[in-house]
This record gives sequence, structure tokens and C-alpha cells, in this order.
Amino acid sequence: MTVILAGTIRVAPERLAELRPHLKAQVEGSRAEPGCLDYALSEDPLDPGLIRVFEHFADEEALAFHRASPHMAAWRACFPELGVHDRRMSSFDVSDYRTI
Repeated sequence: MTVILAGTIRVAPERLAELRPHLKAQVEGSRAEPGCLDYALSEDPLDPGLIRVFEHFADEEALAFHRASPHMAAWRACFPELGVHDRRMSSFDVSDYRTI
């Protein structure tokens, strides 16, 4: 099963500069994982403080590896300190997807 997770998180716009190194570390760590096909954490240019999340994994095993990774623990640990909130995520099984 190929899995895509998509959603958003929020941080106070004045905390974005503090969050950016954590965004970079999370993306770099995730993209280096086996089975990670794509991973993005992107600031929304029209809504300051809104971070769009896109994750694409080859299968559930790759996603489980990701969730248990040290960089994922570090990512989650920075949330309270930086005031990250309003996490909204959805998961999609895209096993029969095709490139168009």
C-alpha cells in the first residue's frame, strides 16, 4: 500500500524564524529514510504561520519507520516550546495511483 499523508500545522507567525531550522531538519531526515518517496513542510505564502505538510511513503512499513525515527521525536518535541498547534492530518491509500 502506498501512503500519502497531507495536512497542516500552525505556529504563531512571529515564531516562524525559530521553527525553520526544525522544518529543515525534519525534511532532510525524512527524505533520507528508506521508503520515503517525498516529504515537504511548506510555509503558506498567503497565511503566515500555516505550514502545509505532504508525506509520501512506499508502504505502511516505511511510514512506521518514519514515525519511530529519532528526528521525528525531535520534531514533535519542539512543538510545545515553539507553540506549534492545530495539527490536522489525513492519510490516503494511493496504491493504485499513476503518474499523469
